[in-house]
Amino acid sequence: MDKTYRLTLNRWHKVAERLSRRANDIAEEVRTGFNQTEVMGHLGEDQQARLSTEGERLAGLIPVLFDLQSTIAQIRKALGTANEATGISSSLAELDMLNKQLRLMESLINGQEAGLVGIDELPNLPVRVQEESGLFARPSTFRVRIMPDSALEAYRRKLEDIRTESFAVADKIAARNREALPISISENVARLAGLTISS
Repeated sequence: MDKTYRLTLNRWHKVAERLSRRANDIAEEVRTGFNQTEVMGHLGEDQQARLSTEGERLAGLIPVLFDLQSTIAQIRKALGTANEATGISSSLAELDMLNKQLRLMESLINGQEAGLVGIDELPNLPVRVQEESGLFARPSTFRVRIMPDSALEAYRRKLEDIRTESFAVADKIAARNREALPISISENVARLAGLTISS
């Protein structure tokens, strides 16, 4: 029997994750049971009866698994529609872009170590230095800072601007994820998801 549960989008995501973990566990149990059951020899009719019972139990899990997978797809489809309708999908795309920009800015700024040689310091370096290691000598290299100081300061400011914008978009997504979405699912699946009758 189906019952309609009205949960926030965020909670539906958690329910789908929980059901997915349960479905994976059941699938693994069935796969292992059907494909890897071994015996060391015949131990009598009692052994045969236990194996037959286990086979029937595992076969009984297949409809449960398919029901779970169907419900997970139903929840994800409803969430996808709701995410599109509330603008979450476009906000997630924007947040992804901002996070990539954050990682780039952080790596550029953090890469400007104190040990880098400035372009104006290059004349102070030897013409060519050989490193002796083992049988082969190889030329030494010096890491050079080619980023202008003005760019470094601009990138630091840009990093803070992106971080602020990223927080705002994440907050907007979180607020939209609090909207309620009614979905009807079977009471058996609801029980597996840990939903109570009052949900």
